[in-house]
Amino acid sequence: MVLPSGFALPPVPYVVGLVAGTVLVTALLVALEPPVDQRVVVALAPWMAIGGALHAFHQPPIELYDATLAPLFGAPAVYFTTYVVLGATWILLSFVGVQRGHTETITRNLGLVGLGVLTVLIVLAAISALRSGLLTLVWSTVAVVAAAVVTAVIVLALAFWRTPVVVRTRYAAPVVVFAHALDGVSTAIGADIVGISERSPVPRAIMEFAGTLPTASLLGTGWLFLAVKLVVAALVVLLTHEYVEDEPAEASLLLAFVAAVGLGPAANNVVLFLFSSV
Repeated sequence: MVLPSGFALPPVPYVVGLVAGTVLVTALLVALEPPVDQRVVVALAPWMAIGGALHAFHQPPIELYDATLAPLFGAPAVYFTTYVVLGATWILLSFVGVQRGHTETITRNLGLVGLGVLTVLIVLAAISALRSGLLTLVWSTVAVVAAAVVTAVIVLALAFWRTPVVVRTRYAAPVVVFAHALDGVSTAIGADIVGISERSPVPRAIMEFAGTLPTASLLGTGWLFLAVKLVVAALVVLLTHEYVEDEPAEASLLLAFVAAVGLGPAANNVVLFLFSSV
């Protein structure tokens, strides 16, 4: 099995609408050519987490959407839904920035809007968990704090070992490492403590292998997945630092995609932890 469990296309009308929206938004962004550099990776980070949070609302025990909206937030539809909303916001902010003669604020405002939306979603999730009697803040907090600490250690280690690498990727590198650190930490907590089963086949296979090791009784099974994620994130930073200098726009979009692969699932885990009874 290559695809995650629960991975299914929505009904045809939703597919048509999402594809059309994606094509339209992409065409407009290409035409407008908003400024793209490493700061865009930072600005897009909240939007990556928004996608994960929106998908968490689609899953039990939350399931907040009614039947009409639910197909937009399953996997993989939620990725396109988030992208269309993000793209429309980016386009609107670009128009406003150009009209006011402050194009330098477009990226900053994109990040601020995303951060505001993400905050609202987290508050809504916490309120829903509180009303259901399931609110647990411990593991969400532990996951975020532990990921932040691990990120600081990895980035500092890279800075001491290869200072030019971190200098060149000073905005994107922390986002990429944190995204995958949070995914690794939250997945490990979900598997070893909270009891959330892993739906993606590759992480599940890595943790199943870790379960066969002598360390399983002491360290659990999630540590190996975390280690793999950190190694991959560090390698991406090491391999792209010259690309960032030579082709800043292309490299920044690539690093944003790499970060999204980690931060989306991580945000999904963190929101689900709010509804944990452990």
